[in-house]
Amino acid sequence: MAAEEALVSKRVGKPGKGRFAASLAVRMSKAKRNSPRVVLAFPGGNRRPFESGEIAGMARRAATLGEFLAPGVGVEPWIYTARTHRLPQLRPANAAEWIEDWTLVPPKSLLTRDAPPDNQLLANAKRYGLFDSRNAAEAVRAITAGLPEDGVPTLVLFHVWAPSSDDPALADQLEAASGENVFWQFLGDPDLTHVLRNLDELRAEAPHITNVSLFRGWNMPEGIPEYFLFRGALKPFVRWCRQPKN
Repeated sequence: MAAEEALVSKRVGKPGKGRFAASLAVRMSKAKRNSPRVVLAFPGGNRRPFESGEIAGMARRAATLGEFLAPGVGVEPWIYTARTHRLPQLRPANAAEWIEDWTLVPPKSLLTRDAPPDNQLLANAKRYGLFDSRNAAEAVRAITAGLPEDGVPTLVLFHVWAPSSDDPALADQLEAASGENVFWQFLGDPDLTHVLRNLDELRAEAPHITNVSLFRGWNMPEGIPEYFLFRGALKPFVRWCRQPKN
C-alpha cells in the first residue's frame, strides 16, 4: 500500500508544481490577453484514473494553468457520469485540499476496518453515480447550458478516459455548441473509431465546428517538461480566439 501511495504521489505532484512552465506557456502563447474562464471536466465512471492519480494530476495542472490564465478566479470543475455535476471552485490556494477531497480514491481494502474515511468524492458516490457510466455528450450539454453570457471566452479542459465507442450524441452536442463562446480542449487517448480521433472528418461534414481540439499528450511519460503539456493544450484555443467570430 505504501508503495502504491508513493507512486500516486509522484504522479500527482505537489500543488504549485509546474508554475514556471505554465507561466511561460501562457506568456509565449499570448493566451492571457483573452482573459478566459477555465473549466475542468473529468469522468467519474471508473475507479482506475482516480486510484492511479491521473485525475489528481490533471486537476493540479488545471489549477496551475488557471492561476495564470484567470488570476484570482480559479477553475470551475465538473464531474460527469450518466449526469454532470458541478464541484466547488478549484483555486491555487486550496488546491492541495481540493485534490485530496475530490480526485483521490484509495485502492479497495480487503477489510472494512482498514478502509480510510471517505473524502468528499466518495461521500457523494451514490449521488453522483460514480464508477458506473460516463456520458461526455451530456457533460458538453450541461456545461454549455451553464455558460454565462458575459463575453468572456471559456476554455474547457475536458478529460476523456478510455472512450471506445463513436457516440453520435457527442458530435451532435459539439455541433449545438459550435456557435458558443467556448473552446473544448479534449485531453486523453480515445479509440481510433471515436469521433474525437476523427475531428477532420467531423469538420468536413460540419465546417462551422471550429471550437474543438484533441490533445493526446496531457499524460505524457514522466520526464517530459510540463511546458509542452501546457503549450499543447493552449495553442488550439489561442488559434480559435484569433479567428473572426460571427
